[in-house]
Amino acid sequence: FQASEAGSVSGKGMRSVQEYFDLFVQVIEHSAAESVEIEFDEDQQGSTIEGALYFHDGSRLELTETVTIVRYRPVKLYSVYQYIRGGEGVFRYDNAPHHPDLPTFPHHKHVRKERLPATEPTLSQVMSEVSALLSEGAKETPRPLGRRRRTKR
Repeated sequence: FQASEAGSVSGKGMRSVQEYFDLFVQVIEHSAAESVEIEFDEDQQGSTIEGALYFHDGSRLELTETVTIVRYRPVKLYSVYQYIRGGEGVFRYDNAPHHPDLPTFPHHKHVRKERLPATEPTLSQVMSEVSALLSEGAKETPRPLGRRRRTKR
């Protein structure tokens, strides 16, 4: 979901992190993930969403967000999204304040060993990037017929 969607539920501002979490889960449900492990913990400092999404090629997206609601909008106090394929990190977005030289500080992106300026992504944006990489991988290595999945309509 986009930030505008996150800030508004049924035309009203967000009243709780639970509403944010519900939208977060909707994005995951509409993703290419084949299995999901996710936890949601609330405390006074903010609520933490932590888990991993697993994809058909064995890759996974690990994620953590600590979120609070300020003026009816979700604010990410901490976030990290790390995509791993073949046991190696492909990319990682985070907002840890350890690269003050980047113009988007504290937000940045790691691609292999390179660090790049990046704006704070939404889960939808990260999932779009993962989907593009999954599509590229499918073109590179065709799946054997025995592994194809059929979905019932």
